[in-house]
Amino acid sequence: MKKRFVILFVLLSFFLVLSACTKKEEEKEEKAAYDLGGKTYYNTVDKYGHEDHSKIWFGKDGSFVLNDSYTDGTYEVSGKWALDENVCSLDVESTGKGSFTKILFEVMNNDTLKLKTSLEGSKADDMFSTTEIKGSDVKPKEETTPAPGGSDKEGSSGDKDPSGKEDSSKSDTTPAPEVKADIPCTGITSLYHNYWSYANEKNWDLEIRPIPADTTDKMTFSSSDESVVKIDDQGRATAVGIGNAVITAKCGKIKYTVNYEVRDKDAPKNVIVGTFQSKNPNSAPGYEPFVVFDKSGKFVFTENFYAGLGDFAGTYKIEDDRIYCTVNSVAGLALDSVKEIVFKIVDENTLKLKTELTMSYNSELFYRK
Repeated sequence: MKKRFVILFVLLSFFLVLSACTKKEEEKEEKAAYDLGGKTYYNTVDKYGHEDHSKIWFGKDGSFVLNDSYTDGTYEVSGKWALDENVCSLDVESTGKGSFTKILFEVMNNDTLKLKTSLEGSKADDMFSTTEIKGSDVKPKEETTPAPGGSDKEGSSGDKDPSGKEDSSKSDTTPAPEVKADIPCTGITSLYHNYWSYANEKNWDLEIRPIPADTTDKMTFSSSDESVVKIDDQGRATAVGIGNAVITAKCGKIKYTVNYEVRDKDAPKNVIVGTFQSKNPNSAPGYEPFVVFDKSGKFVFTENFYAGLGDFAGTYKIEDDRIYCTVNSVAGLALDSVKEIVFKIVDENTLKLKTELTMSYNSELFYRK
């Protein structure tokens, strides 16, 4: 009886691993078929009520043009694009707004992209589709045609007194100008609380907004150190020098602050700090694999298995755009006996796994939490 149980357990484990490997091969084959050249993708969400949604066109020569719809209209971003498995990287050469240098999309399939970089209008996780979408709430303004005789009021003939004078019985119906009541500011919000950029990046809209949006109170901005960052009266930041400063926004009686760091673009990148989590479909929601890096050079990589969690721990070092994690200990249900796990740095908030594991696949993306 005991031997039968052992045989059944071994067979079940074999089929589970075989199923996971088959799924990974299917995903790899699907990724290899991506072809974006010559296509236009439209943002499936209209946040601002414009006639045209945000859209991006990919040229077959490697060029792209992105038209981003935001609060005040639309601006254009252009440059070169490249596809690395299921990640499309846009190297920005010119932009009509903001200071973007790189924009990322995750390719879901040939007809669907997921934006991974927040722009002025479109935000991270917005879905773009090849199906053209137009705004449904934008309607032409209705105009009234005056009735014969110059009057646009029903039942009015527009006649004059035979003497040539207008009928004194008719009163002036011109409406008095509307007096708008004061709307006090009740709060201030922002997209982030901590911002950073490299020196000499200009006109970056921090998206600090009053609540309500139609408040009659004027919003003002100031920087605690203008040798680090300057801020104009529209809330656009210009990075000046390396360091840290506090941006203060005031609207009526409300005061709000955010932190701003200006980094050295040429500084060595030998430490990365934070938690990065995958959206692995093999894992139950809330139990996706994740990796934690600390400033002392240590890491812990946690994988989710059918029966529980497994941890890889050790030290890491960064060389160019790679993070090399040396495994010193394995705990829990970790099935792999790897000595090194490698990640590629896609950008500040995105890593790509470059090591094939039992439950995490090569090229799987991990996003900063």
